[in-house]
Amino acid sequence: MNRTPAPDRRAGFSPAAFLAWAAVFAVLYAQSPLYTSNQNQYFLHGLAWAGLGSLRLDWLANTPDPTPLFSLLVALTYTLGRSGWLFYIEYALLLGVYLVSAYGLMDLLFDLRSSRTRSLAFLALFLAAHSALLRYLLSRLLGAEAAFLVEGGVAGQRLLGQVFQPSTFGVFLVLSLYLFLSGRRNAAVLALAVAVSFHPTYLLGGALLTLGYLWLLWRETGSLRAPFVYGLKLLLAVLPILLYTLLTFRPTDLELYAEAQAILVSFRIPQHAMVAEWLDWTVAVKAVLLAAALILVRRKPLFPILCLATGGLLALTLIEVLQPSNTLALLFPWRISVLLVPLAVCILLAALAGRLFPAQHKASRLWDGLLLAGIALLVAVGAARFQIETGRYRSDPARPLIDAVAAGGPTQDVYLVPVKWETFRLLSGQPAYIDFMAIPYRDGDVLAWYRRLLLADWFYRGESEPCAALQEFALSGGVTRVVLPPDHDALDCTDPDLDQIYRDEAFGVYSLP
Repeated sequence: MNRTPAPDRRAGFSPAAFLAWAAVFAVLYAQSPLYTSNQNQYFLHGLAWAGLGSLRLDWLANTPDPTPLFSLLVALTYTLGRSGWLFYIEYALLLGVYLVSAYGLMDLLFDLRSSRTRSLAFLALFLAAHSALLRYLLSRLLGAEAAFLVEGGVAGQRLLGQVFQPSTFGVFLVLSLYLFLSGRRNAAVLALAVAVSFHPTYLLGGALLTLGYLWLLWRETGSLRAPFVYGLKLLLAVLPILLYTLLTFRPTDLELYAEAQAILVSFRIPQHAMVAEWLDWTVAVKAVLLAAALILVRRKPLFPILCLATGGLLALTLIEVLQPSNTLALLFPWRISVLLVPLAVCILLAALAGRLFPAQHKASRLWDGLLLAGIALLVAVGAARFQIETGRYRSDPARPLIDAVAAGGPTQDVYLVPVKWETFRLLSGQPAYIDFMAIPYRDGDVLAWYRRLLLADWFYRGESEPCAALQEFALSGGVTRVVLPPDHDALDCTDPDLDQIYRDEAFGVYSLP
């Protein structure tokens, strides 16, 4: 049976309102300071291109880039504002895209704009669900694994997160959904392509969304032509990044490829890639939230899209459980949960706002004032959270040494640092021999990374002969500077002889001939 496409309804945000809400959202969400966590992985190529320090000499910066479009954005951003403040603004704009898209989608489903107080109530609830305050309370009351209980997917993956990185461009998946259901089908193609192009791990999730789009088109038109043409548009839009990924990271040797996959799945990212590692009680809670949301929208156009995406997630995850495959695990078939869970929460919150404030509810200054006061409280807590985290970040015992290295400017040196010093490269601008956080993705490079990591880890644990190990680092890795704690056995080496370059109470830097 033919159905009329959804009306073209705008989300109702002027440019000024968009910027204002994006700023509010950014402050109460509380980004982490640069450079934290995954930023040390995903900013490396871009900052090397932009000429930060001597990063162009770094081994890892010269391996194939898994997210070239994001690296290009990082390079351009750093070139425009070398202090890094533009990265915070870019993330704030992405948060604004997410907020406007989620609001517009919920307005289509629950007519939020029929009541000013209902509209404001949803925004307040939405912001509370994504606030630093709620994350703090959940982690304190239920444990660290519950911090992103209502806004994150499974397997430690999430749409947002506290750092600006390629995965945050997943907000364009929400925008794509909103644009498609509001009748702007070609714009929905572009939005989906943006998400996938900035982070190729969204390719599988984008395919599941595409199936939902094609199903709705077939039901609307009763013809296969419209779904075929639309599917072709979507394929052409994502084809460049698809070909880049397939050609750049194809196996160079089947045995090497299998070994590299095993290292990534079992050693480096089991928390993301192994079902047994991430299947816990939080997954059950998120499943209940999703099931409740599906019931609420069972008669709405969003329902078949969510059902197909959920069904694909469950089917592929079950296949991985019954017939484990490192290839499938690294495709992250459960990654679409980063979209499904927050959407489910939005649906529940929009339904709650509708119940509390029916369409005929008169605007109430009291309620509006209380809701705005609640948002103001969230903003204050988010600002405080950023200040606290920045203070902790700067109190790292390694920070004085890293700052001293950075002050030396560009050199030809390569530093051997403890493997957990993930921030060394980007804060100092100097190449590092290896660290645990930042990894390559081509098979031969993964094996080289693993070998380097083991050698460095053994060296710092005192499980290798230190003087011979130093010679190995110099000959095979080009290491010219070594960071050592004051009690390390390598300080007694005479062959090679180490010259002290810098020293504080915690660490020293030594020249390696």
